[in-house]
Amino acid sequence: MGFSYNISFSIAAAVLILTLILVVTVHYSATNIVNKRFRLFLYGALAMIALDIATVATNDHASNFPSWFNYFLNGLYFFSGALVALFFLYYCISYALKDASPQKRKKFYIINLSILGAYALTLLLNGFFGFYFFFDSTNGYSHGPVYIMVNALCIFYLVESAAVFIAHKRNFNRRQIISIVVFYTVFLVSFVLQLTAFPGILLSDFGTAVGALFVFFSIETPDYAKLISTLDELNELKASLEIQVASRTEELKEEKHSYEALTLETLSSLARVIDAKDHYTVGHSFRVASYSKGIGEELGIKGSALEKLYFAGLIHDVGKIGIKEEILTKPGKLTNAEFEAIKAHSALGGDILKGIHEFPVFEAVARSHHERYDGTGYPDKKAGENIPFEARIVSIADSYDAMTSDRSYRKALSDEVALKEIRENSGTQFDPQMVEAFIRLCSRFHDSLRNHYNELAEDITHNRDE
Repeated sequence: MGFSYNISFSIAAAVLILTLILVVTVHYSATNIVNKRFRLFLYGALAMIALDIATVATNDHASNFPSWFNYFLNGLYFFSGALVALFFLYYCISYALKDASPQKRKKFYIINLSILGAYALTLLLNGFFGFYFFFDSTNGYSHGPVYIMVNALCIFYLVESAAVFIAHKRNFNRRQIISIVVFYTVFLVSFVLQLTAFPGILLSDFGTAVGALFVFFSIETPDYAKLISTLDELNELKASLEIQVASRTEELKEEKHSYEALTLETLSSLARVIDAKDHYTVGHSFRVASYSKGIGEELGIKGSALEKLYFAGLIHDVGKIGIKEEILTKPGKLTNAEFEAIKAHSALGGDILKGIHEFPVFEAVARSHHERYDGTGYPDKKAGENIPFEARIVSIADSYDAMTSDRSYRKALSDEVALKEIRENSGTQFDPQMVEAFIRLCSRFHDSLRNHYNELAEDITHNRDE
Protein backbone atom coordinates (compact mmCIF):
# COMPACT_ATOMS: atom_id res chain seq x y z
CA MET A 1 0.00 0.00 0.00
CA GLY A 2 1.48 3.44 -0.96
CA PHE A 3 1.68 6.57 1.12
CA SER A 4 -1.51 8.54 1.64
CA TYR A 5 0.43 11.77 1.20
CA ASN A 6 3.07 13.13 -1.12
CA ILE A 7 6.04 13.76 1.22
CA SER A 8 8.27 15.59 -1.26
CA PHE A 9 7.51 18.99 0.26
CA SER A 10 8.14 17.62 3.75
CA ILE A 11 11.56 16.30 2.74
CA ALA A 12 12.43 19.69 1.20
CA ALA A 13 11.24 21.39 4.39
CA ALA A 14 13.43 19.10 6.54
CA VAL A 15 16.48 19.90 4.41
CA LEU A 16 15.81 23.65 4.67
CA ILE A 17 15.34 23.52 8.45
CA LEU A 18 18.49 21.40 8.89
CA THR A 19 20.47 23.92 6.84
CA LEU A 20 19.22 26.78 9.02
CA ILE A 21 20.18 24.84 12.16
CA LEU A 22 23.72 24.35 10.87
CA VAL A 23 24.11 28.02 9.90
CA VAL A 24 22.76 29.34 13.21
CA THR A 25 24.81 26.85 15.26
CA VAL A 26 28.09 27.61 13.49
CA HIS A 27 27.84 31.35 12.89
CA TYR A 28 25.49 32.86 15.48
CA SER A 29 25.97 33.59 19.18
CA ALA A 30 25.15 30.76 21.58
CA THR A 31 24.53 33.18 24.46
CA ASN A 32 22.07 35.56 22.80
CA ILE A 33 18.65 34.60 24.23
CA VAL A 34 16.85 35.44 20.97
CA ASN A 35 19.17 33.17 18.97
CA LYS A 36 18.77 30.39 21.55
CA ARG A 37 14.98 30.57 21.31
CA PHE A 38 15.15 30.56 17.49
CA ARG A 39 17.35 27.44 17.58
CA LEU A 40 14.81 25.71 19.85
CA PHE A 41 12.10 26.58 17.33
CA LEU A 42 14.20 25.09 14.50
CA TYR A 43 14.90 21.89 16.46
CA GLY A 44 11.20 21.50 17.18
CA ALA A 45 10.26 22.14 13.54
CA LEU A 46 12.76 19.54 12.32
CA ALA A 47 11.40 16.97 14.80
CA MET A 48 7.79 17.74 13.79
CA ILE A 49 8.53 17.34 10.07
CA ALA A 50 10.45 14.11 10.64
CA LEU A 51 7.59 12.73 12.74
CA ASP A 52 5.08 13.80 10.09
CA ILE A 53 6.98 11.80 7.46
CA ALA A 54 7.27 8.84 9.84
CA THR A 55 3.55 8.77 10.68
CA VAL A 56 2.62 8.89 6.99
CA ALA A 57 4.77 5.80 6.45
CA THR A 58 3.64 3.86 9.52
CA ASN A 59 -0.07 4.70 9.28
CA ASP A 60 -0.21 3.16 5.81
CA HIS A 61 1.51 0.05 7.15
CA ALA A 62 0.05 0.04 10.66
CA SER A 63 -0.42 -3.73 10.71
CA ASN A 64 3.37 -4.16 10.67
CA PHE A 65 3.75 -2.39 14.01
CA PRO A 66 2.39 -2.96 17.55
CA SER A 67 -0.73 -0.96 18.35
CA TRP A 68 0.99 0.96 21.16
CA PHE A 69 3.74 2.06 18.79
CA ASN A 70 1.21 3.50 16.31
CA TYR A 71 -0.55 5.45 19.03
CA PHE A 72 2.72 6.63 20.53
CA LEU A 73 4.22 7.81 17.21
CA ASN A 74 1.09 9.71 16.15
CA GLY A 75 0.70 11.22 19.61
CA LEU A 76 4.34 12.32 19.53
CA TYR A 77 3.77 14.03 16.17
CA PHE A 78 0.81 16.06 17.45
CA PHE A 79 2.76 16.91 20.62
CA SER A 80 5.70 18.14 18.50
CA GLY A 81 3.36 20.46 16.60
CA ALA A 82 2.25 22.08 19.86
CA LEU A 83 5.88 22.28 21.00
CA VAL A 84 6.94 24.11 17.81
CA ALA A 85 4.17 26.66 18.34
CA LEU A 86 5.27 27.07 21.99
CA PHE A 87 8.89 27.66 20.93
CA PHE A 88 7.74 30.29 18.45
CA LEU A 89 5.77 31.93 21.27
CA TYR A 90 8.95 31.95 23.39
CA TYR A 91 10.86 33.51 20.47
CA CYS A 92 8.32 36.35 20.34
CA ILE A 93 8.45 36.72 24.13
CA SER A 94 12.23 37.18 24.05
CA TYR A 95 11.56 40.49 22.27
CA ALA A 96 8.17 41.41 23.65
CA LEU A 97 8.90 40.92 27.36
CA LYS A 98 12.59 41.87 27.36
CA ASP A 99 11.85 44.71 29.78
CA ALA A 100 9.50 42.68 32.01
CA SER A 101 10.52 41.48 35.46
CA PRO A 102 11.94 37.92 35.83
CA GLN A 103 8.95 37.01 37.97
CA LYS A 104 6.50 37.99 35.23
CA ARG A 105 8.39 36.02 32.58
CA LYS A 106 8.67 33.00 34.90
CA LYS A 107 4.93 33.05 35.57
CA PHE A 108 4.26 33.24 31.83
CA TYR A 109 6.47 30.20 31.19
CA ILE A 110 4.97 28.12 34.02
CA ILE A 111 1.42 28.69 32.80
CA ASN A 112 2.19 27.70 29.20
CA LEU A 113 4.28 24.68 30.19
CA SER A 114 1.46 23.54 32.48
CA ILE A 115 -0.99 23.71 29.58
CA LEU A 116 1.46 21.72 27.44
CA GLY A 117 1.70 19.09 30.20
CA ALA A 118 -2.09 18.78 30.32
CA TYR A 119 -2.19 18.35 26.55
CA ALA A 120 0.46 15.59 26.75
CA LEU A 121 -1.76 13.79 29.26
CA THR A 122 -4.73 13.87 26.87
CA LEU A 123 -2.55 12.35 24.13
CA LEU A 124 -1.65 9.50 26.50
CA LEU A 125 -5.32 8.96 27.34
CA ASN A 126 -6.13 8.91 23.64
CA GLY A 127 -4.23 5.62 23.42
CA PHE A 128 -6.96 4.10 25.59
CA PHE A 129 -10.06 5.95 24.44
CA GLY A 130 -9.31 7.07 20.85
CA PHE A 131 -11.12 10.40 21.05
CA TYR A 132 -8.51 12.18 18.87
CA PHE A 133 -7.61 9.30 16.54
CA PHE A 134 -7.63 5.50 16.63
CA PHE A 135 -6.70 2.40 14.67
CA ASP A 136 -9.69 0.18 13.82
CA SER A 137 -9.86 -3.61 13.70
CA THR A 138 -8.02 -3.62 10.35
CA ASN A 139 -5.33 -1.31 11.75
CA GLY A 140 -6.59 1.53 9.59
CA TYR A 141 -5.95 5.04 10.89
CA SER A 142 -9.18 6.96 11.61
CA HIS A 143 -10.16 10.28 13.15
CA GLY A 144 -11.86 10.23 16.53
CA PRO A 145 -15.00 12.17 17.51
CA VAL A 146 -13.00 15.24 18.72
CA TYR A 147 -10.15 15.03 16.20
CA ILE A 148 -10.69 18.70 15.40
CA MET A 149 -9.35 19.49 18.89
CA VAL A 150 -6.02 17.70 18.45
CA ASN A 151 -4.43 20.83 16.97
CA ALA A 152 -6.20 23.22 19.34
CA LEU A 153 -3.15 23.81 21.54
CA CYS A 154 -0.92 24.50 18.53
CA ILE A 155 -3.44 27.09 17.32
CA PHE A 156 -3.76 28.50 20.85
CA TYR A 157 0.00 29.09 21.12
CA LEU A 158 0.15 30.72 17.68
CA VAL A 159 -2.75 33.00 18.58
CA GLU A 160 -1.11 33.80 21.91
CA SER A 161 2.20 34.66 20.22
CA ALA A 162 0.31 36.89 17.77
CA ALA A 163 -1.39 38.65 20.69
CA VAL A 164 1.94 39.14 22.47
CA PHE A 165 3.47 40.46 19.25
CA ILE A 166 0.64 42.95 18.69
CA ALA A 167 0.57 44.10 22.31
CA HIS A 168 4.33 44.72 22.43
CA LYS A 169 4.95 45.72 18.82
CA ARG A 170 7.09 48.66 19.91
CA ASN A 171 9.77 46.24 21.16
CA PHE A 172 10.27 44.78 17.65
CA ASN A 173 12.23 46.52 14.92
CA ARG A 174 10.95 46.83 11.35
CA ARG A 175 12.82 43.78 10.09
CA GLN A 176 11.47 41.58 12.90
CA ILE A 177 7.91 42.82 12.36
CA ILE A 178 8.05 41.99 8.64
CA SER A 179 9.54 38.53 9.24
CA ILE A 180 6.91 37.56 11.83
CA VAL A 181 4.04 38.79 9.66
CA VAL A 182 5.44 36.83 6.68
CA PHE A 183 5.83 33.73 8.89
CA TYR A 184 2.17 33.81 9.87
CA THR A 185 1.07 34.50 6.30
CA VAL A 186 3.10 31.70 4.73
CA PHE A 187 2.13 29.18 7.39
CA LEU A 188 -1.60 29.97 7.27
CA VAL A 189 -1.73 30.00 3.47
CA SER A 190 0.07 26.64 3.25
CA PHE A 191 -2.17 25.16 5.96
CA VAL A 192 -5.37 26.33 4.25
CA LEU A 193 -4.16 25.09 0.85
CA GLN A 194 -3.40 21.68 2.34
CA LEU A 195 -6.86 21.45 3.85
CA THR A 196 -8.73 22.66 0.77
CA ALA A 197 -6.90 22.39 -2.54
CA PHE A 198 -4.05 19.91 -1.96
CA PRO A 199 -5.11 17.42 0.75
CA GLY A 200 -2.58 14.86 -0.48
CA ILE A 201 0.48 17.12 0.01
CA LEU A 202 1.96 18.09 3.38
CA LEU A 203 2.19 21.78 2.51
CA SER A 204 2.01 22.91 6.14
CA ASP A 205 5.47 21.43 6.77
CA PHE A 206 6.90 23.38 3.85
CA GLY A 207 5.10 26.55 4.95
CA THR A 208 6.66 26.23 8.41
CA ALA A 209 10.14 25.87 6.89
CA VAL A 210 9.73 28.82 4.50
CA GLY A 211 8.36 30.94 7.36
CA ALA A 212 11.37 29.96 9.48
CA LEU A 213 13.65 31.11 6.67
CA PHE A 214 12.10 34.60 6.77
CA VAL A 215 12.43 34.70 10.57
CA PHE A 216 16.10 33.71 10.20
CA PHE A 217 16.76 36.84 8.15
CA SER A 218 15.60 38.97 11.08
CA ILE A 219 17.67 37.46 13.88
CA GLU A 220 20.61 39.45 15.05
CA THR A 221 24.26 39.20 14.08
CA PRO A 222 26.56 37.11 16.30
CA ASP A 223 27.93 39.98 18.39
CA TYR A 224 24.57 41.71 18.82
CA ALA A 225 24.24 40.71 22.47
CA LYS A 226 27.62 42.28 23.22
CA LEU A 227 26.68 45.36 21.21
CA ILE A 228 23.43 45.87 23.12
CA SER A 229 25.18 45.43 26.48
CA THR A 230 27.76 48.11 25.64
CA LEU A 231 25.63 50.74 23.89
CA ASP A 232 24.55 52.27 27.20
CA GLU A 233 28.17 52.40 28.31
CA LEU A 234 29.12 54.15 25.07
CA ASN A 235 26.43 56.79 25.58
CA GLU A 236 27.78 57.45 29.05
CA LEU A 237 31.33 57.51 27.66
CA LYS A 238 30.36 60.18 25.13
CA ALA A 239 28.94 62.41 27.87
CA SER A 240 31.78 62.01 30.35
CA LEU A 241 34.91 61.39 28.29
CA GLU A 242 36.06 65.02 28.21
CA ILE A 243 35.69 65.32 31.99
CA GLN A 244 37.55 62.05 32.56
CA VAL A 245 40.44 63.04 30.30
CA ALA A 246 40.81 66.46 31.97
CA SER A 247 40.70 65.09 35.51
CA ARG A 248 43.17 62.31 34.87
CA THR A 249 45.76 64.14 32.75
CA GLU A 250 48.39 64.39 35.51
CA GLU A 251 47.79 60.85 36.68
CA LEU A 252 48.09 59.48 33.16
CA LYS A 253 51.41 61.28 32.63
CA GLU A 254 52.81 59.37 35.61
CA GLU A 255 51.37 56.07 34.35
CA LYS A 256 52.44 56.36 30.73
CA HIS A 257 52.73 52.67 29.90
CA SER A 258 49.50 51.73 31.68
CA TYR A 259 47.75 54.54 29.84
CA GLU A 260 48.98 53.28 26.48
CA ALA A 261 47.77 49.76 27.15
CA LEU A 262 44.43 51.00 28.48
CA THR A 263 43.93 53.29 25.47
CA LEU A 264 44.59 50.50 22.99
CA GLU A 265 42.28 48.11 24.84
CA THR A 266 39.45 50.69 25.13
CA LEU A 267 39.62 51.81 21.51
CA SER A 268 39.91 48.21 20.32
CA SER A 269 36.73 47.34 22.23
CA LEU A 270 35.00 50.38 20.75
CA ALA A 271 36.14 49.31 17.26
CA ARG A 272 34.70 45.82 17.81
CA VAL A 273 31.38 47.33 18.86
CA ILE A 274 31.33 49.51 15.74
CA ASP A 275 32.11 46.53 13.48
CA ALA A 276 29.46 44.38 15.22
CA LYS A 277 26.73 46.61 13.77
CA ASP A 278 27.17 44.69 10.49
CA HIS A 279 28.63 41.16 10.29
CA TYR A 280 30.00 41.98 6.81
CA THR A 281 32.38 44.56 8.34
CA VAL A 282 33.80 42.53 11.25
CA GLY A 283 37.50 43.45 11.59
CA HIS A 284 37.17 46.47 9.25
CA SER A 285 38.29 49.04 11.83
CA PHE A 286 41.41 47.05 12.78
CA ARG A 287 42.43 46.57 9.16
CA VAL A 288 41.92 50.25 8.33
CA ALA A 289 44.02 51.24 11.35
CA SER A 290 46.81 48.86 10.29
CA TYR A 291 46.83 50.05 6.67
CA SER A 292 46.83 53.67 7.86
CA LYS A 293 49.85 52.98 10.09
CA GLY A 294 51.67 51.39 7.13
CA ILE A 295 50.95 54.38 4.87
CA GLY A 296 52.05 56.73 7.66
CA GLU A 297 55.39 54.93 7.97
CA GLU A 298 55.91 55.27 4.21
CA LEU A 299 55.32 59.02 4.62
CA GLY A 300 57.89 59.26 7.42
CA ILE A 301 55.48 59.61 10.34
CA LYS A 302 56.97 58.29 13.60
CA GLY A 303 56.41 57.99 17.32
CA SER A 304 53.29 59.28 19.02
CA ALA A 305 51.98 60.81 15.77
CA LEU A 306 51.98 57.36 14.19
CA GLU A 307 50.28 55.92 17.24
CA LYS A 308 47.54 58.57 17.11
CA LEU A 309 47.04 57.86 13.41
CA TYR A 310 46.54 54.17 14.20
CA PHE A 311 44.03 54.94 16.97
CA ALA A 312 42.18 57.41 14.74
CA GLY A 313 41.86 54.67 12.12
CA LEU A 314 40.45 52.32 14.75
CA ILE A 315 37.51 54.59 15.55
CA HIS A 316 37.05 56.37 12.22
CA ASP A 317 33.56 54.81 11.83
CA VAL A 318 32.35 55.52 15.39
CA GLY A 319 29.42 57.50 13.93
CA LYS A 320 27.91 54.23 12.65
CA ILE A 321 26.60 53.48 16.13
CA GLY A 322 23.90 56.03 15.31
CA ILE A 323 22.87 54.42 12.01
CA LYS A 324 20.05 51.86 11.92
CA GLU A 325 21.18 48.27 11.35
CA GLU A 326 18.64 47.62 8.61
CA ILE A 327 20.27 50.38 6.56
CA LEU A 328 23.86 49.25 7.23
CA THR A 329 23.08 45.63 6.34
CA LYS A 330 20.61 46.23 3.51
CA PRO A 331 21.55 43.83 0.67
CA GLY A 332 20.06 45.85 -2.19
CA LYS A 333 20.48 49.38 -3.51
CA LEU A 334 19.98 52.12 -0.94
CA THR A 335 17.31 54.75 -1.42
CA ASN A 336 18.39 58.39 -1.50
CA ALA A 337 17.17 58.83 2.07
CA GLU A 338 19.04 55.73 3.24
CA PHE A 339 22.22 56.88 1.52
CA GLU A 340 21.94 60.27 3.21
CA ALA A 341 21.52 58.46 6.54
CA ILE A 342 24.70 56.46 5.88
CA LYS A 343 26.61 59.63 4.94
CA ALA A 344 25.59 61.20 8.25
CA HIS A 345 27.94 58.87 10.14
CA SER A 346 30.95 61.07 9.33
CA ALA A 347 29.53 64.22 10.91
CA LEU A 348 28.07 62.21 13.80
CA GLY A 349 31.45 60.59 14.45
CA GLY A 350 33.11 63.99 14.52
CA ASP A 351 30.53 65.26 16.99
CA ILE A 352 31.07 62.24 19.26
CA LEU A 353 34.86 62.69 19.35
CA LYS A 354 35.22 66.48 19.32
CA GLY A 355 35.23 66.60 23.10
CA ILE A 356 38.54 64.67 23.25
CA HIS A 357 40.75 67.76 23.21
CA GLU A 358 43.91 65.74 23.89
CA PHE A 359 43.54 64.02 20.51
CA PRO A 360 41.93 66.35 17.93
CA VAL A 361 43.06 63.95 15.19
CA PHE A 362 40.28 61.56 16.27
CA GLU A 363 37.58 64.09 15.41
CA ALA A 364 39.36 65.16 12.20
CA VAL A 365 39.59 61.60 10.84
CA ALA A 366 36.08 60.57 11.91
CA ARG A 367 34.56 63.66 10.26
CA SER A 368 36.68 63.95 7.11
CA HIS A 369 37.63 60.43 5.96
CA HIS A 370 34.95 60.60 3.23
CA GLU A 371 36.10 63.95 1.84
CA ARG A 372 37.52 63.79 -1.70
CA TYR A 373 40.67 65.48 -2.94
CA ASP A 374 38.67 67.22 -5.70
CA GLY A 375 36.17 68.67 -3.20
CA THR A 376 33.15 66.50 -4.07
CA GLY A 377 33.13 64.42 -0.88
CA TYR A 378 31.18 64.84 2.36
CA PRO A 379 30.22 66.20 4.84
CA ASP A 380 32.04 69.55 4.30
CA LYS A 381 33.20 69.28 0.65
CA LYS A 382 36.75 70.11 1.62
CA ALA A 383 39.40 69.81 -1.10
CA GLY A 384 43.15 69.25 -1.39
CA GLU A 385 45.23 70.11 1.64
CA ASN A 386 42.20 71.58 3.40
CA ILE A 387 41.33 67.98 4.19
CA PRO A 388 43.16 66.94 7.40
CA PHE A 389 46.40 65.10 6.62
CA GLU A 390 45.50 61.97 8.61
CA ALA A 391 42.00 61.84 7.08
CA ARG A 392 43.56 61.68 3.60
CA ILE A 393 45.55 58.65 4.74
CA VAL A 394 42.58 56.87 6.36
CA SER A 395 40.47 57.59 3.25
CA ILE A 396 42.72 55.34 1.13
CA ALA A 397 42.93 52.63 3.80
CA ASP A 398 39.14 52.68 4.24
CA SER A 399 38.48 52.46 0.50
CA TYR A 400 40.98 49.63 -0.01
CA ASP A 401 39.46 47.53 2.77
CA ALA A 402 35.90 48.17 1.54
CA MET A 403 36.84 47.05 -1.97
CA THR A 404 38.63 43.88 -0.78
CA SER A 405 35.84 42.82 1.62
CA ASP A 406 32.71 40.81 0.91
CA ARG A 407 29.57 42.91 1.17
CA SER A 408 25.91 41.97 1.27
CA TYR A 409 25.51 43.20 -2.33
CA ARG A 410 28.80 41.97 -3.89
CA LYS A 411 31.86 39.75 -3.44
CA ALA A 412 35.26 41.17 -2.55
CA LEU A 413 37.37 42.65 -5.33
CA SER A 414 40.84 41.26 -5.97
CA ASP A 415 43.92 43.11 -4.77
CA GLU A 416 44.84 43.98 -8.36
CA VAL A 417 41.43 45.50 -9.12
CA ALA A 418 41.44 47.48 -5.86
CA LEU A 419 44.92 48.92 -6.54
CA LYS A 420 43.89 49.82 -10.10
CA GLU A 421 40.85 51.71 -8.75
CA ILE A 422 43.01 53.63 -6.26
CA ARG A 423 45.54 54.58 -8.97
CA GLU A 424 42.77 55.73 -11.32
CA ASN A 425 41.29 57.94 -8.61
CA SER A 426 44.59 59.63 -7.71
CA GLY A 427 44.06 63.37 -7.82
CA THR A 428 40.26 63.10 -7.79
CA GLN A 429 39.23 61.02 -4.81
CA PHE A 430 42.67 60.58 -3.23
CA ASP A 431 45.72 62.72 -2.52
CA PRO A 432 48.39 61.67 -5.09
CA GLN A 433 51.07 61.76 -2.39
CA MET A 434 49.10 59.28 -0.30
CA VAL A 435 48.42 57.06 -3.32
CA GLU A 436 52.16 56.78 -4.04
CA ALA A 437 52.85 55.93 -0.40
CA PHE A 438 50.15 53.27 -0.46
CA ILE A 439 51.56 51.70 -3.64
CA ARG A 440 55.01 51.60 -2.02
CA LEU A 441 53.47 49.93 1.02
CA CYS A 442 51.80 47.27 -1.13
CA SER A 443 55.06 46.58 -2.97
CA ARG A 444 56.67 45.53 0.32
CA PHE A 445 54.62 42.32 0.22
CA HIS A 446 54.61 39.66 -2.50
CA ASP A 447 50.89 38.94 -2.04
CA SER A 448 47.80 40.83 -0.91
CA LEU A 449 48.38 43.62 1.61
CA ARG A 450 45.24 42.36 3.38
CA ASN A 451 47.14 39.22 4.43
CA HIS A 452 49.64 41.33 6.41
CA TYR A 453 47.56 43.79 8.40
CA ASN A 454 48.50 42.11 11.70
CA GLU A 455 52.18 42.64 10.91
CA LEU A 456 51.55 46.32 10.22
CA ALA A 457 49.81 46.74 13.58
CA GLU A 458 52.61 45.21 15.69
CA ASP A 459 54.24 47.19 18.52
CA ILE A 460 52.07 50.25 18.02
CA THR A 461 52.29 51.29 21.70
CA HIS A 462 56.09 50.94 21.80
CA ASN A 463 56.99 52.98 18.73
CA ARG A 464 57.07 56.41 20.33
CA ASP A 465 59.77 59.04 20.30
CA GLU A 466 61.39 59.41 23.68
